[in-house]
Amino acid sequence: MRETGIFGWYGYYNDFLRRIEKIKETGFDGVMLWWEDEIGDAPISRFEMFRRCEEAALKIFNIHMAGEEDDALWSTDKETRMRHLKPICQTIEEISDLGCFNLVFHLCGKGELPEPSIHLLHSIETLLPYAEANKMILSAENTWRADYLTYVWEAFPGVKELGFCFDTSHANLGAEKQFSLLEQHKDKLSALHISDNDGMKNSHSLPFDGTIPFEKKVLPYLTETKVPFTLEVIADKKRYPEEDTFLKAAYESICELIRKTEEIKEEQEENKKTMEADRRKILRLGI
Repeated sequence: MRETGIFGWYGYYNDFLRRIEKIKETGFDGVMLWWEDEIGDAPISRFEMFRRCEEAALKIFNIHMAGEEDDALWSTDKETRMRHLKPICQTIEEISDLGCFNLVFHLCGKGELPEPSIHLLHSIETLLPYAEANKMILSAENTWRADYLTYVWEAFPGVKELGFCFDTSHANLGAEKQFSLLEQHKDKLSALHISDNDGMKNSHSLPFDGTIPFEKKVLPYLTETKVPFTLEVIADKKRYPEEDTFLKAAYESICELIRKTEEIKEEQEENKKTMEADRRKILRLGI
C-alpha cells in the first residue's frame, strides 16, 4: 500500500499537537514540515514539532526549507547568495541530525525572472558537499520557471543528491503548464506536493476540487514511484468550516488518487503484455 501524508499546517490556526493528533486519527501515515518555529498562542520549536511527530508514530517524509527569499539563490551578488545559502546549509545539518534526509527547496521565486544563469549553479555547487556529507536529498520544487530546474539537472547530471519535488498546483498555473516535467523527469522524483487549483490562483485546494487532469497528466507517471502521496493543501473554510470534515475529505481524496493510480498501473501492465504478445507473433510469422 502506498504511504499517505499531509503538510503539518493546512489552514486551521490551532495547537500543533492537536493537529498531528487529528492527522494520525484520520489515517495519514506521515507529514511534511515547514522548518521554522511556530509562534502565536501555542508556540513550539521546530525541533519539538519533529519529536512530537515521531512520538505520534507519524513519519516525517520531508522538510520544507523556510524563508521567502528564493531569488537570492541566483543573485549576481555573491554576498546575497551566501546569506541565503547559510540557513539552507544549517537546515541540512539540523534535520540530518534528527534522521530526516529529504529537504524541499525552491530555485526561484515568482514574477518576472531572468534566464537561469551560472550564479544559480554556483549556489548548487555550494550546497552539494553539505548534502553529500549529510546523506541529504535536495528536492528542488517546480515553482514559476520550469527551466530553472532543467538548467540545474543538465549541469549536474546523475548527481544523486539532487531530487525533484513535483508540485501539481504549480504545474497547473499559467499558460505554460509544467506537467511534462513529471513525465520527462519522473526518475528524479523524491517528493510530492499534491493539491488542485483552477489554473489561475494557487489555492492549494483538495484534489478534484479544481481543474487538474490527474488521470491524464499526473497519475500515469506515478505508477512506479515509491514516493509517498502527500498533500500540500489549504482548507477552503467556507466549504470546510470544520477541521475534522476537511481532514476526512483530504484523506479520501488522496486514497482516491492512489486507487486510480493502481488502476492505471494495471492497464499499463496489460498493454505491455499485449505489445509483447504482438511482437512475438510478428517474429513467428517472419513479418
